[in-house]
Amino acid sequence: MDEKMFEKFLNSGSTNLSNLIIENYHKLGLSEQELIIYLNLQMYAQKGNYFPMVQNISENTGYEESQIYNAIQEMIKLGIVELKTVVENHQQRDVYSLTPIYDRLKALFVQQATNDSEKKLMSDTEELFKRIEVEFGRPISPIEQEQVHQWIDDDHYGIPLIQLALREAVLNQAYSLKYMDRILISWEKSNIKTAEQLQERRKKLGY
Repeated sequence: MDEKMFEKFLNSGSTNLSNLIIENYHKLGLSEQELIIYLNLQMYAQKGNYFPMVQNISENTGYEESQIYNAIQEMIKLGIVELKTVVENHQQRDVYSLTPIYDRLKALFVQQATNDSEKKLMSDTEELFKRIEVEFGRPISPIEQEQVHQWIDDDHYGIPLIQLALREAVLNQAYSLKYMDRILISWEKSNIKTAEQLQERRKKLGY
């Protein structure tokens, strides 16, 4: 590379784009074409041009102007880009705001975390069913399964606390969910709803 070309390369600058966008663009609903157009919008924005001409983006990408218009409209619908009107020097002008994509990313991560949490809860609940069946020496009925779900969903007992109630029932050779329910209600009356709270109370009482 000759010196003039190298200088041009250095002076051309660079466009910064979060890796989170690159890693999750498909999950956000973006196509490859829309990602390239978003990258062009980002490039112009970082140069101070917040409403670049579609003709320029077309020259950069090789896409038809109609394709670019449609892609931008789709990104606006997705909440990736926002078309805003600003007032400068008493004059109105349109600009593309590119920050909404980060709200969409946040919503995506929250949803993923929720899904992961729900999957873990389902898995832990299935393991709890198996543990009860092993300790009781028999399958648990659909009504008993509903009782366990009620403890978790309605009463908000943690699965570790339910496991401790199961242990108490087995130690007393009382193989029934009714007995476990009485244990859990007794603990709740003492303001205990988690295994940690139970352990703390037992420490204070010295057992």
